[in-house]
Amino acid sequence: MPNAFIPRAIVHEWSEQIGNNPPEHQAALSRLLRDQRRLSKFVEENRESLQPASAGVSMYLVGVIIRMFELAGGRLRGGTWEQIRAASGRIENELANLLPADDKFPERVRAVAWRSQPHILDEALMALFDRPTGENEADIAMGEKAKVTFLLWAAIEVLDQNWTPKPGWTGETAYKYVKIEPTAK
Repeated sequence: MPNAFIPRAIVHEWSEQIGNNPPEHQAALSRLLRDQRRLSKFVEENRESLQPASAGVSMYLVGVIIRMFELAGGRLRGGTWEQIRAASGRIENELANLLPADDKFPERVRAVAWRSQPHILDEALMALFDRPTGENEADIAMGEKAKVTFLLWAAIEVLDQNWTPKPGWTGETAYKYVKIEPTAK
């Protein structure tokens, strides 16, 4: 059974903190990606099918997602290949309902009821689809954004399975989409 959800406001706050001050979090992101070596390897293997800009974004965002689990406290074990394959398979089973990669794609992803930590995936969707592109950032094609979404979603599923929240953690038990207006970086 998935854990209680980390609230949307907290997820967004952490995302903003990491995004607004990357050097402060860079060492932690690198360490966490090393600690989750199977998950990192999965992303690296799948990055080969991505364009260079989206490949870089995918690994960075997976690091940010792992960091959110760390900031939530508790214990985070490394994911197994079996968990990664199972999460990928579950998501692949949804592809017919989610594609094409168009303006309604994020809405269709949010409608999938079984997502673990949906607010974390919502934050990733916002970063990929809603946030204006900064002056030093490449604009990523819609199909590439969808591929990155699937990688991030699989990572979240695996991480949630391996996260034991800190004692006393309550979180949220019901999901409701919370729209947050993105800001430019």
